[in-house]
Amino acid sequence: MKLIYGYLFVVNVSAIVVNFIDTVYFPYTGRRSGPEVFSMANDVVSQLPELIFVYWWYLVGSIFILWFYIAAFRKIARKLKAVYMHWLLVFCLCFLLVLIFIVAGRGGFQSKPIRALNAYSYPSSSLGGLVLNTPFSILKEDAEDLERVHYFQSEDDIREVLENGKAAGATRNKDISEINKQNVVILILESFGLEYLGPPYGIKSYAPFIQELAEKGRFFPNGIANGRRSIEAVPSILAGIPSLMSEAYMRSPYQSNTTYGLGEIVKSYGYSTAFFHGAKNGSMYFDNTTYRFGFDHYFGRNQYPDPSHFDGQWGIYDEPFLQFAVDELDKLPKPFMSGIFTISSHPPYNLPEQYQDSIPEGDIPMHRVVRYSDMALRKFFESAAKKDWYKNTLFVLTADHTSDNFDPRFASSLGRHQIPIILYQPDDNIEQGVISEVAQQIDIPATIIDYLNLPEQDKVLPFGRSLLTQNSQADAVIKEEDSYWLLSQGKYVKLSMEENLPVEVGDLPATFMKPAGQVVQADLGQLERRLKAYVQIYTNGLIDNSLYSFSSENTQ
Repeated sequence: MKLIYGYLFVVNVSAIVVNFIDTVYFPYTGRRSGPEVFSMANDVVSQLPELIFVYWWYLVGSIFILWFYIAAFRKIARKLKAVYMHWLLVFCLCFLLVLIFIVAGRGGFQSKPIRALNAYSYPSSSLGGLVLNTPFSILKEDAEDLERVHYFQSEDDIREVLENGKAAGATRNKDISEINKQNVVILILESFGLEYLGPPYGIKSYAPFIQELAEKGRFFPNGIANGRRSIEAVPSILAGIPSLMSEAYMRSPYQSNTTYGLGEIVKSYGYSTAFFHGAKNGSMYFDNTTYRFGFDHYFGRNQYPDPSHFDGQWGIYDEPFLQFAVDELDKLPKPFMSGIFTISSHPPYNLPEQYQDSIPEGDIPMHRVVRYSDMALRKFFESAAKKDWYKNTLFVLTADHTSDNFDPRFASSLGRHQIPIILYQPDDNIEQGVISEVAQQIDIPATIIDYLNLPEQDKVLPFGRSLLTQNSQADAVIKEEDSYWLLSQGKYVKLSMEENLPVEVGDLPATFMKPAGQVVQADLGQLERRLKAYVQIYTNGLIDNSLYSFSSENTQ
């Protein structure tokens, strides 16, 4: 009895008190506290007298919780009679309880244990903080080693730097009074690096259909993946969050920060939303991540009707799954916004049996599956073109990241981030052409909000910009080699995460398309200040849950 009493007192009461105390901190951060709070232990100790004075009733409440628990347990214990059982029965019961607790602790028999992210999946992402509890966040989340940076003394200094980084570009002609309720389909192509396109980009084309779309649409050959992993790409593309931590955002303790995903933004304007990914539900937390960003429906391998199309390793082959996506999109109420993530252009380089002889090998195994996925994408567009909604749809094509290199020119820190970004509207109502400015995944939310003409600039993070307006001073920001990089105006600035190391500057490599015509001469000092502004906004904004205080509208 004493052992049970001690366990319940140490574990249960501590958890209740921690949850109670966090109600003080939650209004300031907007999220449940995680392991990162232990980094503030010294500050709390030094300010303890003042904290007790200001929040004295929380101390009284904690003492009351302790007293109530002790009194209630003693009263219950006096009424319980001792029960004696054979040791073998006790062992079996304990073993059964351990199994039950393991299953309960991981949240069920699904492939991935539950995380804080699951709390934002149901019933609504806005209720995630209510669904969660603080002890769970502390136990389940890993502390990201983020430390505040102080490159600038005030927010006004940061805003001045961002304002100086804006260029007067060609303004789009649009009616600012009316929302453009067109459909949007965001196609995220697994591992499609720019080098898989033919000259003048790569050595040889392994994606002829992608190049056809690039010629018909608005093509950014200097596209940049803000991260190197699929789990990093989804927050970048759907919410404009760059990947500047060692841990992916959706696995970090900051995943419960205030976030405005594209799905959430457009739903208030009557949009239906869905996301498609052919892998098993739960893979890389894509289902919960897209729910977190406001997508109401998720279609994965579990929802696909024909298991014979499983590739044996990863998920449903691209060709049948993309046809399935077309059919499901046709059922959605219009207008709709959808994300579709392909999977076949990925190790283990499997092809359906009927294509084993017809799709030729490339120089590396990756080339063959890229050809297959490109063919599957062509058939997707052929099927979509027969639908009533096709001409009323903006297609955004990009990649999650790059993959195996064959072209040695792309085997560099920056080359491994180069992906195509294409905006294609079948009715030709956006300006076409090859745009040599730097573009990045985190520009996509701002671009879609601009295209739909939504008054939601306060939900656009300051790292991205609309790709519908030309900007000779466009930026891309990435983390590589334990350094932060800013790419802009044919130059890069590299800021090491190690203190006391000099800032490095240089020209972008030859794999980047050079701007045509007269270009504003890069001010390297200004680029360095802009990079430091982005890093400070990102780092301190995650810690304080204040990223949107520097949204596009708030930096005007």
